[in-house]
Amino acid sequence: MLMSFEAKKQAAMAELENSKIWRSNYEPPFLLFMWWLGKETRPPHYNSFMCNALSLGSFFAVGWGLIMWLFVWSSTGLSALAAIGATLLAGLSVGLIVAYYYSFSAKRNKLSRWKELPETDESADQYS
Repeated sequence: MLMSFEAKKQAAMAELENSKIWRSNYEPPFLLFMWWLGKETRPPHYNSFMCNALSLGSFFAVGWGLIMWLFVWSSTGLSALAAIGATLLAGLSVGLIVAYYYSFSAKRNKLSRWKELPETDESADQYS
């Protein structure tokens, strides 16, 4: 018998596979990386709006901010404070937009809430 998270993950993945959502949207690289690290991370369609906004916005801000600093801002003389401000604004914007997409997509495809997914399952599939 599978643990609660694994059973819910399998149920969520089955539900997502049966929806019209593209696999690349419900298995983004960030999620696959977290699973590879062994973290019990929900697919983004099953997170709250705020959780998606903060986590995905932060992930974007760090990556984008570093790239912009290394390749653009450091050579133009932009102050660190201005760079941090631009990075925070970009992260907030992207986080809110992506969180809205996941929230809208989950409702449009009538996905279950995470707490409604079964907590036990005796079968195993490719996601365990």
